Amino acid sequence: MKTRLTGTQLGAFTVGELIGDGGMGSVYLATHPDYTEPMAIKVLLPQYAQDAEFRARFIREGQVLSEISHPHIIPVYHFGEDKGLLYFVMRYVKGKTLYDLLLSRRFTPIAAWQIIRPISEALDYAHERSIIHRDVKPANILIEVQHVNGKVHNQVFLADFGLSKVLSWTALTTTGVSVGTPQYMSPEQVMDYPLTPASDVYSLAVVVYEMLLGRLPFYAKRPEELAFRHIDTSPPAPSALNRDFPKPIEAVLMRALLKEPERRYQRAGDFAKAYAEAARQVGYERCAMQYYVGEPRHMH
Repeated sequence: MKTRLTGTQLGAFTVGELIGDGGMGSVYLATHPDYTEPMAIKVLLPQYAQDAEFRARFIREGQVLSEISHPHIIPVYHFGEDKGLLYFVMRYVKGKTLYDLLLSRRFTPIAAWQIIRPISEALDYAHERSIIHRDVKPANILIEVQHVNGKVHNQVFLADFGLSKVLSWTALTTTGVSVGTPQYMSPEQVMDYPLTPASDVYSLAVVVYEMLLGRLPFYAKRPEELAFRHIDTSPPAPSALNRDFPKPIEAVLMRALLKEPERRYQRAGDFAKAYAEAARQVGYERCAMQYYVGEPRHMH
């Protein structure tokens, strides 16, 4: 899709077609005279670029992001400012988001593992570098089909690393954009308490819950109501929604969704390991079954 930015220059990059929209900015295809491969350029909304604290944090965050290198994190090649716009240039991933896949297909516990393992590795890598993602959700998980040595391979990426970290809850509520996404936010994130790796573990557990059951732990008509459910309401146990749901996997999910961060798994890798052990306990046959309680759908 063409927009007013399509065809313009940001630094040495030529902005192409719009390929995605988010709460904080838009993502376009981009080209550079020195590179043959197309890239993606994320341009942040102008109102954020005018805030001095945001600018300082964004630039500091950009420096961190450009030094990150992990097979399951979309690499950021460049960050800068031009024409009053702040932008990131990233690898262009030719694939679908987990959000897209949830609209059209169902996940068994085995299929969910293909997402859990790489995303957990990406989160552990970031957490070891004191970066909390803050917005782990299906729309930020991308799956690219790659052909390696004649074999088809799904490469999973975690996107939008650290962008939401530079924003404050209070500054954003006035613009109608929340930090993080209410469906996936940890209780401490809703309350604007300090975040730890366990906060991202909680969000990942919500994603896994949704993959396995085809529904979220909480629903509400208004985003703020939904956010506060994470604070004051226990998620329905999967076996209460589907009595066949494997209890060992349920125990792992419910621990990862505890309200108190110190009682959850402290590392994403610990959550992944516990999930894998639970799946082994359950056995291949039951892990290859579906436990959906509704049609594949995704509610905003």
